[in-house]
Amino acid sequence: MDQPFAAASELNPRETASQVLHRLSIGKPEDKVSLGEMLDVLGERGFGVLLIAFAVPNLLPFPGVPGVSFVTGMAILYIAIQLILAKDEPALPKWIGQKSFTRGQLSRFIVKTNPFLRWLEKPIRPRWTPAVVGIGERAIGVVALIHALTLALPIPMGNLPQAVALILFALALIELDGLMAVLGYLASIAAIAWLTAVVFGIGKIAFAMFG
Repeated sequence: MDQPFAAASELNPRETASQVLHRLSIGKPEDKVSLGEMLDVLGERGFGVLLIAFAVPNLLPFPGVPGVSFVTGMAILYIAIQLILAKDEPALPKWIGQKSFTRGQLSRFIVKTNPFLRWLEKPIRPRWTPAVVGIGERAIGVVALIHALTLALPIPMGNLPQAVALILFALALIELDGLMAVLGYLASIAAIAWLTAVVFGIGKIAFAMFG
């Protein structure tokens, strides 16, 4: 295996996700990189990176492409189950993990996305680690599973607060930042309270119209 694909356990534990992705892009532009290899390099950080990737489309406060919240919700559910099962790193279905692109394509993608990722990384650092490892990691998986299921439901204006909570959890997992995990729990409570209020409000309207 090439040096850029060194085992995740050999990585400097303080190396950020953006640094890992940058290192992965180093090499001949025509060399192939698969999604599975990328997750191998990211190691446990891959959970956070995938959560961000599937949570961001739900930041739109209005309905987007039909079915997006269901698809992203099911993808988050798949990740959440692996967190609950205490997997060392995320695994993708084989047919997805084998999808590949060139290092040149990856490098162009990283140039566009790294500024955003580095901006997200600025406030986070390893702290309060019991909240994000072991039982703490499983607890995050349970909450992410709940959000995955509710994201898949057609609840108006319900995606944005849940996406914010999931992104906070993702940042917590990427840098083992327990403070971000605590903020994620608070955001989850607020999101569930909002969803409850929306559903209750819709129920009252429906009862007034048809009751």
